[in-house]
Parts: sequence; C-alpha cells; structure tokens
Amino acid sequence: MPDNEMAEFHQRATAAMTAAIQAAGQLAQLLIEVRIVQLQRAARASGEQARQARAQARAAQQADAAVWRPAMRPGWWRTAGTEDIAQVWRAASTWQHVDPRAQQARQVVVDQLAKRTGQAGEKPEPAREPDDIEVLSDAVDQAVREATDRVGRPAMTEEAVRDRQERMAAEVRKAWPSGRRADRVLGCEAWGALAYTLDQAQQAGHDVQQLLRSVPGFVDRARTPGAFACRVVQDQLLGRIDLGTVPRDRDRGNAQEQSARAESGRVVPAADPAATATRAFPVSTRDAVATPKTSSDVAGQAPAVTAVEVGLDSPTR
Repeated sequence: MPDNEMAEFHQRATAAMTAAIQAAGQLAQLLIEVRIVQLQRAARASGEQARQARAQARAAQQADAAVWRPAMRPGWWRTAGTEDIAQVWRAASTWQHVDPRAQQARQVVVDQLAKRTGQAGEKPEPAREPDDIEVLSDAVDQAVREATDRVGRPAMTEEAVRDRQERMAAEVRKAWPSGRRADRVLGCEAWGALAYTLDQAQQAGHDVQQLLRSVPGFVDRARTPGAFACRVVQDQLLGRIDLGTVPRDRDRGNAQEQSARAESGRVVPAADPAATATRAFPVSTRDAVATPKTSSDVAGQAPAVTAVEVGLDSPTR
C-alpha cells in the first residue's frame, strides 16, 4: 500500500477512534445523571425501593469494573478493537468520580492510544462532576454495608463481636500507622461491616495488611471511609484484582473445596458480568442502566453486593 494511502487509512482510523471515545464519554455522562435521578426518586418512594436501587448501582459498578479492569493488562491491547476500547472508556468514565481505579483505567486508555497514534499521551481532562455526585457515591458505599450486614452470620456474643473488632482494629492501625486515616475508618458507621469482611478474609488465609494497603487514598475523602474500604477489599477478595494475597497451597485447597461445593449444588455459577456488561455500549440508556445479576457470595470469600433487578424508571417517565 502506498505511503499516501497508508497515511489516509491511519487518519481515518484515528478519526473513527476519536469519535467512538467521544460518544462513549457522552453516554457515560448521561448514565451518571440517569443513575443519580433514579436513586433520588427511589429514596423518595420508599426505603425498600431505595435499598434496591442502591444494590443495583453497586452491581452496575461491579459489572463495569469487569469491563475496564482487563484493559489494565498490556496483553489486552494486542487484540482490542475500536469498540472494545470505547466500551472500556464508557465503563471507566461512568465511575471515575467515585472510584479512583476507574480514573486509572481512563489514563491507561489515553497512554495506549498514544502508542497507537505515535503522539504523546496527555492526562485526560477531568470530566465535569455531575450535580449531586455524592448521591451515587453514598449509594454504592451504603449498598456494600447493607449487603454485608444482611449476610447470614453465625450468632455471636457481644464479647465475640467486640473481640473481632478489636483484632481488626489492630490490623487497620498497623496498615495505616499515621493514625488519621485509621481513626476515620474506625469511627465510621460502616466499621462493623469492614471488620467482618477483614476477619473473613483473614480466616480464608488472605494477608489483611496487603488488602488494606491496596485501598486507594480516595478513602481519605470518602464520606463513609469504612464502606469505601470495605468495597475495595471485597472487590479484591472476589478475584477482580489479583493481589496474590492467598498462599498457593491454601489457594489450591480453596479451589478444590469450591469445586466440590459446586458439584454438590451449593454454589450456582453466575453469568459472567464482563460478557453482559460489554453489551452496554452502544445501547439505549434504559438498557445500559439495567444491570445483570451477579454472584456475590463466593464460597470461602467475604460477601459482596448481590445485584437486585428492579424496574427503574427513566427520568422522563
């Protein structure tokens, strides 16, 4: 192919990619605004509708994370096409205001596209923060707390609960020795949920210190830092981020135990959230907001939010 034709082809490909990214960003902005309106409407309707809307928001966040996390690996980009990249941009942009890991995914997209175009990559300009973004952030964090509080736990005496919280508080202070962050987390209303999640992780053989140190600094600005830390830890325990926190021999044993439980019918495999979420772009806003059910209680791991399918109205309905 002659050089001038190659240059024209490259120019057209770059233009197509730019258009796809712009469209993905616009869709993400719309999804954020729709989600906030629906959370506010559900909160005014009833406590149960509000709880279901929060659970769905959390499930949507988890499904979108399953879309953009693979893009954090260099190997993903060897086969990624324009639509794949646009999906990642939409998923990450939808949650960039409430999840710093989504912000990092957006920067990865910028850097990788710079390699493809041969131009220096620039840090993406922060998108306009939607009005009442705190509603979305609080909803996701509260959903984590509610789901953890609802999980079936063996009956424990007040003394046993206090002992668990004291042991986990020591781990928190060890991970964050400066004190200020630890004090905010321990004083948060969601501390009980985080303490339970950390205790379950420790019993499963995970390195609690590593789990806590992997919580982004965003926790210092979170309105409910205990809940934010809890959802980050839960995401790690669900295998969405490979931290290698389980010893290999223990990990192999857990895998065998989970396989045996699955064969006995006690664990029902869920649909792959990534496969479902990747269909969210481009689709109608209503369909994109709708979230698939995801498995939240993986055997041997700390619980996370279960997706609750509810019929959320569009803001214009």
